[in-house]
Amino acid sequence: MLAPFLNIPVSLILVAGTAFCLAKAFRGNSWVTRLNYVLHTLMALGMLGMVWHDVRLPLLPQLLLFGTASFWFFLQAVSRHEFALVCHSRPGRLSCLYHAAMLASMVFMLALPHSAGQAERTTMPAHPAPHHGHALTTNVPSIPDVSPLWTHAATQVLAILFAGAVLAWLLPMVRLVAKMLAKKAPGLNPVSWHRQTILERSYEAGAALTMSLMFAATSL
Repeated sequence: MLAPFLNIPVSLILVAGTAFCLAKAFRGNSWVTRLNYVLHTLMALGMLGMVWHDVRLPLLPQLLLFGTASFWFFLQAVSRHEFALVCHSRPGRLSCLYHAAMLASMVFMLALPHSAGQAERTTMPAHPAPHHGHALTTNVPSIPDVSPLWTHAATQVLAILFAGAVLAWLLPMVRLVAKMLAKKAPGLNPVSWHRQTILERSYEAGAALTMSLMFAATSL
C-alpha cells in the first residue's frame, strides 16, 4: 500500500504508538480507560499489518473488531453523565467522536482491497474448435461491490482530513513545550503533566499521519 521507503519510518511510528498505548493501558485508573487504550493498541497493530503486506491477518475478525470499537467510542461520546464512561467533557466527547471516526476509517480501509473491481483471469472452454480440446484464458471483469470512483474520492478526502488532524494534534504542543521549558505552571510537578500531554498528542499525531499516508497511497 505504502511506498517501500515509507514502510520502516511508518512502522517505527506504529511500534512506538503500540508501546505507548500498552503502557497507558497497564497504568489506567479505570476499566474503561484500559479498554480504550487496548483498542488503540489493536488499531496500531492492525495498521502495522497493512503496512507489511506479507502479514496475512484474517479480514472478518478485523472488520468486526474495529467496527465494534468504533461504535464503542461513539457510545462514549453520546453517553449521559450518569454512566461511568470517560467522554463527559466537551473535549472528551470530541476526542471520542474522532476516535470513532478513525476506527470506522480502519474498517473502510480494510474493505477497500476486497471491494475494488479488479479484472480476474478465468479459464473457459474455447469456442469454436471443440476438436482441439484446449482451454482459452480470458479476462472477465468482476462486478465491483463499491463504485471505484466513489471510493477514490473518499480516500482522497480522508487523506486530507487526517493530514489536518496531524496539525490539530501538533500545533497546541508548541504552547505546552514553551510552558514546560519555562516551568510557569504552578502545582504539583507541572513538567510531568505537560510531558504526558505531549506524549499523548505525539501518539495521536503519529496515528493520524499513518492514516493520511495510507489513504493517500490508496487513492493513487
